[in-house]
Amino acid sequence: MPASNAASVGADRRTAVRRTAATITACALLAAGLRMPFLWTGISMDEGGYAYVAQLWSRGGQLYDDAWLDRPQSLLLVYRLLLWPNDDGWSIRLGAVLAGFAITVFVGLIGWLLAGRRAGVASAAIYAVAGVAPRIEGFTLNGELLASVPATAAVAAALLWRRSGSAGWLAAAGLAAGAAMTMKPSGLDGITVGFAMIVVAGTRRRRAPHFAVFATAVSVPLAASALHGGHVGWHQYWTAIAGYQFAALDGPTTGLGARWSDFTRSLGPVGRDLTVVGGMAGIGFWRLRRRPGRRILLAWLVGAAVGINLGGSYWPHYYLQFLPPLAVLAGVAVAAIHRPGLRGGAVAIVVLPQLIWLAALLPATPTERQRTIPYYELALRDQRIAAVIRAETTPSDRIFVLVSEANIYFLAQRTTDFPYLWGKPIEKIPGALPRMRAMLGGANRPTLVVLNDEPGAVDRTGELDRILAEHYRTEQVVDGVTLLRAISAR
Repeated sequence: MPASNAASVGADRRTAVRRTAATITACALLAAGLRMPFLWTGISMDEGGYAYVAQLWSRGGQLYDDAWLDRPQSLLLVYRLLLWPNDDGWSIRLGAVLAGFAITVFVGLIGWLLAGRRAGVASAAIYAVAGVAPRIEGFTLNGELLASVPATAAVAAALLWRRSGSAGWLAAAGLAAGAAMTMKPSGLDGITVGFAMIVVAGTRRRRAPHFAVFATAVSVPLAASALHGGHVGWHQYWTAIAGYQFAALDGPTTGLGARWSDFTRSLGPVGRDLTVVGGMAGIGFWRLRRRPGRRILLAWLVGAAVGINLGGSYWPHYYLQFLPPLAVLAGVAVAAIHRPGLRGGAVAIVVLPQLIWLAALLPATPTERQRTIPYYELALRDQRIAAVIRAETTPSDRIFVLVSEANIYFLAQRTTDFPYLWGKPIEKIPGALPRMRAMLGGANRPTLVVLNDEPGAVDRTGELDRILAEHYRTEQVVDGVTLLRAISAR
């Protein structure tokens, strides 16, 4: 090939690369833009609970003791960082905006490396919109979304290692994969992809050193988390992160029957967000037959599926772990369409459920938006409850929310002596309910109790009802929620 032709081909390739990178970046900006309106729609129970525990920790609370959470430290570190400028809830949702931007970039890069530039752009466009996923809480800053950032980065780094052969990329993949598990233990899909990549890309003779590099890198963030856990108290740390879950595996609320019930109940909302993108992903998986990328993406899906099942409760947001690999596979399917107009139409079809939901918000009244956007109406109610709590108590007063509306602690800027903020740990930890009864009936009982749930739903023996009737009286009712004041508190 003449030098002039070679130079022209090289210039064209560089132009195509820059155009693809710019388009993926534009998709990431779109992802951020679609998530921005949710900065001001309040925070969920999980977001508020994480923020409350992060605040306790930052103010000297003992992590995994009075500042108790069944999540690793990195999730709380992110929350501390987001709350550092101020204590407003909008900064939490800013983290979700940034996570959506980052995952879109990584998903686009993965599609590009696996199946070419068109697949990269299509993957990024699909995740930018489908990732909003209102029914599985894609715009909230939950543990699954936070874990997906380093997990998806790990997949991209592993593919860059496969292309370049640089051990640095393999080490980066391991560090990111390990970091994902310090966000949430179920975020192990980056690890499954890394090991699958080594099997696919290397010869048998060279696999052992590659495994060693990757496994060592994975262990660094995990070891840092474990060392800190040992510092605060290994038994407390292990019990919070995994021990209480293992101990409750054969319990009445956590056995196979309960897990099956939770799983089937989750299928409705999950199906509305994932069915279309999952169908296109199936076509993409078929298109990748006889290519190494198929095994890599299968490992990614298997890792996500294992992570979802580790949680056990099958909350809809667990399924966010499926979205990055599904977006890449759907992007592969779209890229196989040769006509640009048809490709654009295919992307629109894949993200249609989210587009319909977003479009319906534009003409909606404020009341309709509050009812349509997950947690929005509930967050406004809890803000009103928190305002009453602040007016009726002092910062030194302790309160108790019965149970699971942990965001009220954060919104009211009040603390509790009871460490378990959500219903599931109370069901699974044998000493939780007796501790609750002792706290509410003791001399230093909380000043106010917020009856978010009926006491009988938490304690079927009726003992909790008796304690509240004996030691508390109704203070007032806010939006249908009763606030009880301790009789001896005045």
